[in-house]
Amino acid sequence: MMGKTLHIYIARCIIKSLLIAFLIVTAIIMLVDFVESSRNLDSDTQISSLNLLYLTLLKAPKLIEQTIPFIVLFGVMGALYGMNRRSELIVIRAAGLSAWKFLRPALYVTGALGILWSTALNPLAVKLTDKHADLSALWGASLHSNDGGQVWLRDGNETQQIVIFARDLKIDEKTILSPTFYILQLSPDGTSEFTRRFDAKSAELITKGYWQLNDAVETAHRKPPKNHTVITLQTNITLDDLQNQTAQVSNPSFWHIPAAITANQRAGFSTRHLRMQFNSLLALPVTLIAMTFIAAGVSMHLAREGGSLRLLITGSIIGFGVYFMDNVIKAFGEVAILPVLLASWTIPVLILLFGINYLARIEDG
Repeated sequence: MMGKTLHIYIARCIIKSLLIAFLIVTAIIMLVDFVESSRNLDSDTQISSLNLLYLTLLKAPKLIEQTIPFIVLFGVMGALYGMNRRSELIVIRAAGLSAWKFLRPALYVTGALGILWSTALNPLAVKLTDKHADLSALWGASLHSNDGGQVWLRDGNETQQIVIFARDLKIDEKTILSPTFYILQLSPDGTSEFTRRFDAKSAELITKGYWQLNDAVETAHRKPPKNHTVITLQTNITLDDLQNQTAQVSNPSFWHIPAAITANQRAGFSTRHLRMQFNSLLALPVTLIAMTFIAAGVSMHLAREGGSLRLLITGSIIGFGVYFMDNVIKAFGEVAILPVLLASWTIPVLILLFGINYLARIEDG
C-alpha cells in the first residue's frame, strides 16, 4: 500500500513539473513566433493582432513537438530537484528504496507521454498546422508557398511519361511556377524516348485532369519552338497528390504516413523523408524515457553538490547536445548516407544506454 501511494505521489510531482516546463517552453515559443510573424508581415497586409495571435496558437503544437525532449528533461530534473530540496528523496532512500524503484512512475509518465504525443497529439498538431495555412492564405498573412523549394512530379500512363520540374509551388492557388514538362514516349520493351517539352511561366491545376500552362514554349524533336499563350495538358495529378508528392506543404500525421509512403512508392518518388518522420515518431517514447534517465542522473549527482544554477546549465548543455546530435544523424539519413532505421533510432538508443549507465554509476557506484 505504501509503495502504491508513494508511486502515485511521485507521478503527480512529475506531471506537475512537466506541465510547468510545458507552459514555460510554450510561452517562449509563442512569444518568439508571434514577434517573428509580426516582422515578416507585408506592409499592406491587414490582419489584427488578435488574429495573428490565433495563428500563433494554431502553429504552436507543431513547433512544440520539436521541444518535447527538452520539456521532459527539465520537467523531470525540476521534479527530482524539488523533492531533494524538501528532503523527500532522503526519506525515500532511508526507507530502502533505490533510484531504480522510485523512478518507475517517472518512466511510466514520460513513456506514456511519448505514445500519446505520437498517436494523438501529432495528428492534432498536423490538423492545426493545416488550418493555420488555410487561414494565413485567407487573411493574406502568408503566400503559403513551399519556401522556395524545388518541385519534382511524375505523371503519365503505360504509353507516355511526363516529368515535371518547377521552381516553386503555391498550393493555395494550385499553381507551380516556372515549370518544365518533359514528355517521354514509352516503347513496348520499356525504353523511353524524349518527344517534346514545355517551358511555361506558370501552370495551374484548373480542374481534375488538366494543367493550364501560361506563356508556354513548346519544343519538339527536330522542330522549331512554338509559343502558346495558353495550352492545356491532361494529367492524373490531383491537388491531394500535389500536396503529398512534394512533401513541402505539410507533413502527414502519424496514422497517415504509411498511406503516404505507399502513394509515393507507386508514383516513383523517394519515401525516405516520410520513413524518417514515421520512425522518429515511433522512437519518441524511447527518447523521452532516455531523457528521464539523464535527468535523474544529473539531478541526483548535482543535488549532492548543491546549486540550482549548475543544474540548469547542465540540463541546457545536455539538451542542446542531444538536439544537435539528433539533427546531424537525421541529416545523414535524409541524404541517404545512413539507413533510415539507423538514422532514426541511433540517438534515442545511445542516450538511453548512456542514461542507464550514468545513473547506475551514481546509484550503485
